[in-house]
Amino acid sequence: MTATTAYVVFAVGLVAITLGSVWLARGLNDIGARFRMLPGLLGLVAALGSDSPEIFSAITALTANAHSVGLGVVLGSNLFNLAALMGLSGLVAGRLPLRAPVVLFNGAVSLLVTAVALLLVVHGLPPAVGLGLLLVVLGVYVFLLWARGSRIRHLPLPGEIRRALVALVEDVHGHARAGGGNAPLWPGWLTAGVIAGSLVIIVAGSVGMVHSALALSRVWALPEALMGVLILAALTGLPNIYTSVRLALAGEGAAVVSETLNSNTINIVVGLGLPAVVFGVTETTVGLVEIWWLLGMTAAAVGLAAACRGLNRPVGALIIALYAAFVGVRLML
Repeated sequence: MTATTAYVVFAVGLVAITLGSVWLARGLNDIGARFRMLPGLLGLVAALGSDSPEIFSAITALTANAHSVGLGVVLGSNLFNLAALMGLSGLVAGRLPLRAPVVLFNGAVSLLVTAVALLLVVHGLPPAVGLGLLLVVLGVYVFLLWARGSRIRHLPLPGEIRRALVALVEDVHGHARAGGGNAPLWPGWLTAGVIAGSLVIIVAGSVGMVHSALALSRVWALPEALMGVLILAALTGLPNIYTSVRLALAGEGAAVVSETLNSNTINIVVGLGLPAVVFGVTETTVGLVEIWWLLGMTAAAVGLAAACRGLNRPVGALIIALYAAFVGVRLML
């Protein structure tokens, strides 16, 4: 592939995955409205649509035997999401009030998933066991997003735990955004067609973008690891930025935090856990710095948002500064 061709394919691929993810998210939102999903679960489904560029780009890189790029896209995207979604939203909105339980609930899940990813990266867990743990955490999280308080009251749990879960679930549902609307926008056949067409566009765009990026990394004399961690990770996160800024300007702080942390959770489960079983977690030039930084940065972002009861400009600036420090460290390695 010539340099000129690589530039063209890269640009076309970027446009394709961005537009495809927007339409996929709309289609998934329509399904959520059709099945009357609660806001928290609907937010998770919408995040899956927005995360599709990162996931398919990572899988494409792995199938091309560019393991450092695939792992870099997943971990780099999660780091970028914290800065570009939570950090930027705090700067843009100035003040986004949040209830601490909502932040801590989503943050605890994200930290658990990141901790399992850490064990996978350092080969502390077999891939199958790691994937199993990720699916258990995700399954419990989905259940709590799906369940209403009335369902949890009938669980065979000690009274104090059951009451605490009921209060938590009702708090989360009460402050989450019902992004899909009250009724489906399209007929069922059209929703299915939009989702299928969007997936085809995203997959094709991801293949073109990743392969052209590998070619451009040779043209620019840029290590493939940096191409994945910094460039592809940021560009594939563009759909998420648009959504989070729009939510921030509308004062939807809980939706911003949920979108950020849900996106990171999905990235790890689908973009790292599943491929680890198929391709393994090989030694690469990326991984250790990214995963440790991601764990610390997630804890800092969640802790700051909970302690300050929301996002504001100082908190947003600090989160962005942490990401800038990561970029500086990565460039020096």
